[in-house]
Amino acid sequence: MTTTTLDMIWPEDWPAEFRRAAERGECLHCGNPLGRFWQRDDGPFCCRGCAGVYRLIHQEDLCRFYDLKPGATAPSPVLRPESFGWLDRILEERDATGPLHLDLDIQGVHCAACVWLIEELFKRREAGIQIRINPTLGKVELDWDPDRGDLKDFLAEVEKFGYRLGPATRGVRRHSRTLLLRMAISISMAMNVMMFSLSFYFGLADGNLFWFFGWLSLGMATVSLLAGGGVFLKGALAGLRRGVLHLDVPISLGMVLAYAGSTWGFLTGGPDHAYFDSLTIFIALMLVGRWAQEHILERNRNSLLDSSGAENLTVKRRIPGGDLESVAATVIGAGDELWIAPGDLLPVAGILMRKPTEASLDWITGESDQIAFAPGDTIPAGAFNASLHGFTVTAVEGFQDSRLQDLLRSTSVADEEFRPQWWHRISSWYVTAVLVAAALGFALWAAKDPTQALKVTISILVVTCPCALGLATPLAEELVHVGLRKAGIFLRKPSFPEKALLVRKVLLDKTGTLTLGRLALTAATAADLGRLTGRPRAVLQHMTARSNHPVSVCLASHLRSSDSPPLDGGRTEGENLVEIPGSGLELALPDGVWRLGRRGFADGGRDGTPEGRDTVFSLNGEVLGAFCFTEDFKADAADEVRQLLDRGLEVYLLSGDSQDKVDAAARLLGIAPERALGGLTPEAKAARVRHLDRHDTLMVGDGLNDSPSFAAALCAATPAVDRPVLPGKADYYFLGDGIAAIGRSLAAARHLRRVVRDNLAIAVIYNLFAVGLCLAGWVTPVVAAVLMPLSSVSVVTLTALRLSPGRLKWTSSSPWSS
Repeated sequence: MTTTTLDMIWPEDWPAEFRRAAERGECLHCGNPLGRFWQRDDGPFCCRGCAGVYRLIHQEDLCRFYDLKPGATAPSPVLRPESFGWLDRILEERDATGPLHLDLDIQGVHCAACVWLIEELFKRREAGIQIRINPTLGKVELDWDPDRGDLKDFLAEVEKFGYRLGPATRGVRRHSRTLLLRMAISISMAMNVMMFSLSFYFGLADGNLFWFFGWLSLGMATVSLLAGGGVFLKGALAGLRRGVLHLDVPISLGMVLAYAGSTWGFLTGGPDHAYFDSLTIFIALMLVGRWAQEHILERNRNSLLDSSGAENLTVKRRIPGGDLESVAATVIGAGDELWIAPGDLLPVAGILMRKPTEASLDWITGESDQIAFAPGDTIPAGAFNASLHGFTVTAVEGFQDSRLQDLLRSTSVADEEFRPQWWHRISSWYVTAVLVAAALGFALWAAKDPTQALKVTISILVVTCPCALGLATPLAEELVHVGLRKAGIFLRKPSFPEKALLVRKVLLDKTGTLTLGRLALTAATAADLGRLTGRPRAVLQHMTARSNHPVSVCLASHLRSSDSPPLDGGRTEGENLVEIPGSGLELALPDGVWRLGRRGFADGGRDGTPEGRDTVFSLNGEVLGAFCFTEDFKADAADEVRQLLDRGLEVYLLSGDSQDKVDAAARLLGIAPERALGGLTPEAKAARVRHLDRHDTLMVGDGLNDSPSFAAALCAATPAVDRPVLPGKADYYFLGDGIAAIGRSLAAARHLRRVVRDNLAIAVIYNLFAVGLCLAGWVTPVVAAVLMPLSSVSVVTLTALRLSPGRLKWTSSSPWSS
């Protein structure tokens, strides 16, 4: 497959639409920039997922999708086929007959075109009765007649288009929905109070209606303060209990004093001496900003199934006859005999059989130390095999009763309170300055005119309210998130933009992160493997079936159709299999020592191994087979690594692959040899991350064995959107066939910081001027309430202009230029 750039001549057989898309430099399916590198053989598509979905849409005559699509959207991921074991459990638990009603979560829906596409596929199914899709919440309700069609077929078809359906999760947080209700109440109160105030402004000054409108305004302002202001009052009190001057403190104080001052003015001077309209508008505007902040993160979480990928966990189960089969962890039941290879996760609690072993209980206890287990001991669910040997356990529970489900769910929402020191300092200074200015204003006027002193204090608190920041900052975050989402980058943790500012080291896994993650045998070595027969073939099949290394997986897929019988004593011989990181597999049997691994380890350093074949299969050092694999790096890997280095970042390559392969990859990518480390176990990789981390590391990986490293780094990212555990533990996940998302995410965080800092500078200048006018007594609370939204609108408008799609380019060719 040829890697090309945009200035190449297009193939003559390309349709006109292909040529137009290539000339625009846009993906024909998702509309995102093609970037510097793309695969010409597939057409003008940014990744394999988009190419496949585009052709599928045309094959199924669903081209109206492109008429409904609102511009650029996220690239289409290539999802691994799923077994839908969760659906079997739902059907088994179902007592009723007739139509089936299901509430499901959906992953990958971005716009009305996605909704139309799924609905159209559903309509074509005879068994489909009704479907309702909520793309905002990532929810689907459907009614299906199981007697007229298999629901799995429909789910599998939807999966081909880059979407994934899963069981509805319980207990999902919907904090923004509560805020939305509070915001709706506050806005409705503000609109009604504004209408009453207009009557005062236009001359209503006495009479029953005058006082009736006044009392209604007081009542609605009270409702607004309780329903909307309570959000900020709660935050202010929580901050004060911790000894922190939170930005909610001046907001809350301004709300309370404005309410108290308006109520006093109403009771002593009449409705026209109150400013309930300004108070309610103020509360409504602040809630809009707070809701926007919460809504951003929930929308990103809803774009990924909240199950954290438990459906994608697989485990090797022994079947009658002694062979192993790879099955979804969700179908495991009590009594099943499971084989746990080195580095594998035990999905259910099990009793250890035959030989002692060691396991890491990092997920369960938080301690990374390895724990020894003896035969007969129960190893808890969630333990990692930390030894060089695989081990066999007998499951004592089904997956539905496993503690691992809780461990998986907990990773999807956990995020620490994180703010860099500059934000802590600025927040404290800002709040302190506002409170000091308000106290100074009251002190200056208290002796002369106590009523005026209260008005000056309220005016300062209102006019200096961080409403501009409270609205402009969420808007800036939303616009940045929109740009990232269109580029296929989805933030899962709100702290990432803050963390990204501290990143100085980028730590990259190799296989699956920098490469396409698929090993393939060369034609010559595949033919050699086909000629391997008898006991050697049976032993090789036995060894590769018990390892999850990409080499073993590739060989096992070729051997799977073999008719070779299992080894004698297959239940116990697997216990002798040792997986030596960086070297390979070793199996001691009565007829000798069988090895599969790199040269030097497997052939004992003897001559005779064909050149260029790095993986050797041997018996007592005698070579029985030598294999060569191909593995393609992602097209933009070298270019993106160079850009990271050009920006002064330290780039490390951490891999479990052999050191010679890691060195070769480092040379190709331009990474310094001393920063390319191979042969690392998951624990060793995590230890290296902890050694390098100075609160400044970004770890990027795609395998379950990267999970400990994610916990050790400041922040983490993964392209493994359809894998277990990692998306929930990562700060963000990204789609597509490249790694440009790394540079884009860091660039977005820096641009966001510049905008927020500029907004802060504008706010300081405005507040200094406004506070001076208030101290002079020239600004009343009503005028302050007018100035405050005017300043907010100005800052918000400037923010929108600076972060508009036309000003901020989310392209891999210049991720730092913004």
